[in-house]
Amino acid sequence: MTRLATGKKKRKKQSEFQKLWARAERLKQKNARFRERLDGIVQRMTEEIRPVEEKTQRQQIPLLMRLLTLGQRKSLAQWQRHELDMWIREILDPLAGTGHLTEELLEAVSRYDAFRMGVELDDDSATPVTEQLRAHIEAEEARFHADLEAEGRARREAARDEIEDILDRTFGPEPPEPGQLDDTAGDFFQDELQQEQQRAYDAYHKARKAERERLLKDMLDNPDPLDEEDDFFDFDFDAFEPGGGFSSTDDTALTAIDNAVFKRLFRSTAARLHPDREQDPAQREKKHRLMSELLKARKQGDVMTVVQMHQQHVGDDSVVSKADEKQLLRALKIQVEELEQAAEGYSLESPLQRMAFDLFYHPSYKKTDQAIKAYIRNLEQDADEALVLSRRIKSLNTLKPHLEQRYDAHRLANPLDILDELFQGPF
Repeated sequence: MTRLATGKKKRKKQSEFQKLWARAERLKQKNARFRERLDGIVQRMTEEIRPVEEKTQRQQIPLLMRLLTLGQRKSLAQWQRHELDMWIREILDPLAGTGHLTEELLEAVSRYDAFRMGVELDDDSATPVTEQLRAHIEAEEARFHADLEAEGRARREAARDEIEDILDRTFGPEPPEPGQLDDTAGDFFQDELQQEQQRAYDAYHKARKAERERLLKDMLDNPDPLDEEDDFFDFDFDAFEPGGGFSSTDDTALTAIDNAVFKRLFRSTAARLHPDREQDPAQREKKHRLMSELLKARKQGDVMTVVQMHQQHVGDDSVVSKADEKQLLRALKIQVEELEQAAEGYSLESPLQRMAFDLFYHPSYKKTDQAIKAYIRNLEQDADEALVLSRRIKSLNTLKPHLEQRYDAHRLANPLDILDELFQGPF
């Protein structure tokens, strides 16, 4: 018999399980520190950064209103209008989740969108501009879906006509429908002929029906064989989302932990911790918490926690045999793999955590602090610049130089766009 988890006293020569156990313990501690660091950064984002972001957004509204108004002029070139629209969206999108979208701003956005869509608004109508635009969009969507349905019906009808033509060429003319034969024929032969005629008639239509259904399904499910090429670009992004990739509920993990040893460890520990067997209320509450922890560990396939709780509460210094150790080794290896990926998974659990990791996280506390302060300074500079621009930009003549600067900046940031212009032109 051997003790799986290493205690304060380390053996001179550890088993493979114990070495892996020590590694898993280090990873758990490292992940706990990472979670604490990232949670701290998220808290600073909420307390320090968010107020500055809201102030910046409020200070950008005058500039946004000016851009929305000038954006409805017809004398802008296509590239200028594209840059202006990107600029407007950069300011507008962060405002969508805040309380800064006033009725005045929403009306200005609706008028801008209506101009871009070629929708005429009725200023004399009692219906607000925003409602007019929404009604137009809904009507367009309804027409689109109606056209789509009509196209689908026409495609199905065309497919059926084509299929019937294919079936005529494949199966030939329909056999004569079984009917009365010559009265002079004997009853026996007449019955035999009618039965044979019926079999041929039924077989023809059965085969034709089966082929019709196959062709119809093939044509409607795959109307264009070239569409299948799009599957080449159908990447599986789920593996990069929160909860994607490796999980303790994967089939491999379940296979590793679903063994007699794991079950025995769990059951013997659960027997000691079952709260119903405890008379003392305080102890019952304590065991209830421990039992919840044990059940969670079983659900997650957390071998380490189950073994630790078994050693702590069952009190057996010789937990499992060498044979048992081998059975649990694979489960622990999988858990170590999961622990190695846990930090990345935690950084992707929410947009705030992802932003905290991408923009501000660094092993050095000092560099994290510097990154947060630099981000706040940039926000304050953007707010001041927006106020200055809202005063400077009064007309298209004062707007166009800024659009040209943005255009040049985007080209420098994306050199491949220059190659596109060589073939398509910037305008």
